[in-house]
Amino acid sequence: MRRVYALLLVLPLLLTAAFQPDPTVTSEPDPNANISYPPIVYVVSGQFDVRGTANVPGMSGYILEYRQLNDDLTAAADDVPWTPATLTQRQPVIDGVLGTWDTTVEEDGVYELQLVVVIDGGSNVTARVSPLRIENEPLFATATPIAVTQPTAPTTSTGGPEVIARLSANVRAGDDTSYETVGALQAGERASIVGRSNRGDRWFYVALPNGRRGWIAPSTVDTSGDLSNLVIITPEPQVPTSAPPATATSTPGGLPDATIAAVRFDRDIKQGQPFQIIVTVFNPSAVALPGVSVACNFTPMNQLFSATIGGLNPGAQIDVAITAQIDSGGGANVTANCAVDLNNAVAELNEENNFFNLTAFLQAP
Repeated sequence: MRRVYALLLVLPLLLTAAFQPDPTVTSEPDPNANISYPPIVYVVSGQFDVRGTANVPGMSGYILEYRQLNDDLTAAADDVPWTPATLTQRQPVIDGVLGTWDTTVEEDGVYELQLVVVIDGGSNVTARVSPLRIENEPLFATATPIAVTQPTAPTTSTGGPEVIARLSANVRAGDDTSYETVGALQAGERASIVGRSNRGDRWFYVALPNGRRGWIAPSTVDTSGDLSNLVIITPEPQVPTSAPPATATSTPGGLPDATIAAVRFDRDIKQGQPFQIIVTVFNPSAVALPGVSVACNFTPMNQLFSATIGGLNPGAQIDVAITAQIDSGGGANVTANCAVDLNNAVAELNEENNFFNLTAFLQAP
């Protein structure tokens, strides 16, 4: 049945593409041909709407298609076929729903998704989103899609007390790093301060630009405005996301927890010159972590670099050095969207702490 489904989807594309030149992939985002949702490094499941724009002059139609990545997260060879996710669509779309992708017809794994816009009498235009992880059968719990926040321009001041992120920082459900992540601020982004904790390091309780509220560590932000009249808050008890430290009474078994504690570069990054991404991976659980992959995808140029670690003991931490070189986009900010165990090869206590973003200025050559 699955083969018949795929054949029915691919026939309209074959009839159209038979008279078209080979498609070319755009190296820079094209405002007239792009996928805006899902973003890269995202967990998808079931049937969901793919959003974006297909409005290229002279287009005769477009189609969404996908294929699985290799085990090391690199793209499949050029001769590996793509599977249509939709039938060929004829009407242009501007910042809307391009089609519905039914991921249940494929096995769980890491994939890339592409939009192919067919042009009358010219080269096709193709935009890709990679990597994406299909997860319809979680290994140990129901997974929640996790978006890696895309770089945003610094927000303007509201006039009241605010935090300004010094670097990309997580916002949590409680005033400690053991609590689950509920959002994030990118370097330079602002959030209104609602109150401050009455304990410990006195974290700030903030309202994010999207309206969600949470706690952020004072060591990651600067402040502006009058803080003298802040409301002092006792945080609500929360269930920690990390496992408790191993003790003599700990029960055997359980699950490990691969966590990205920090990301940094070994030097100022410059277009066309190699550098290293230093990803700090931590296992806060009482169970040894087996070997996993560590990958960083740079946006907006969509360049992926990866490495692997052989394993990590309970409570241990390691710096993973990934060699990278970015060959375009100099003179602007770029974001490293980093993830550990992206292909979900290891069942963990918490999948939500597997991600970390770092935005930096890429010098021109």
